[in-house]
Amino acid sequence: MTMAEFARQESLNYSTLAGWVAKAGKTPPAKSPIEFARVQLPAPATAPERPPQLEVCLPDGTVLRGGQVSELASLIRALRS
Repeated sequence: MTMAEFARQESLNYSTLAGWVAKAGKTPPAKSPIEFARVQLPAPATAPERPPQLEVCLPDGTVLRGGQVSELASLIRALRS
């Protein structure tokens, strides 16, 4: 899957994804595309699945959803660093 296909599938802005990849220092040579793998996590056995309680919209259009403020704050700091 190409980065463009992955960005489209995950509703990400392509330039945002490309920036993250470049910032991580893992920009591939032009002839070998990045490969992504789908990860399926098991559903928790005791807690019913609930929709996220919090939503943060960043200026670049990135939307983060989650249930704990501390986790969202950590994720935002990581994305900005």
